[in-house]
Amino acid sequence: MDKQLLLIEDFPVIQHLYGTALKGHYFNVDIASDGAAALEKVAQKEYDFIILDLLLPKVNGIEFLEKFQNRPKQTKIVILSDFKEPKTVDQAYKLHIDGYFIKAETPPSELADKLIALSKPNY
Repeated sequence: MDKQLLLIEDFPVIQHLYGTALKGHYFNVDIASDGAAALEKVAQKEYDFIILDLLLPKVNGIEFLEKFQNRPKQTKIVILSDFKEPKTVDQAYKLHIDGYFIKAETPPSELADKLIALSKPNY
């Protein structure tokens, strides 16, 4: 069964690259181009995974995390951003993300593998 995934990314080229690769790895991909649209989507549908950029219009990634604190337990959230300022990375982890990946260092197919690994139970 395909996993439900929300890709929150404002650049269409990145949306296409990662969205296409993830669809090829058994993910049903929805896309939100800003944090406000993403909050609307998570209010209407439960996702297994959320891939979140930090630098977004309307509601940025940290604000999204703050507003989505009561997320379903099974929803894994990973940051995919080129923004790697240590204070912001720490803040994101304090808001209970499950991973932090740098776009320039994480090709789309590698991200799919990392998400699949996150979905496996830890023993």
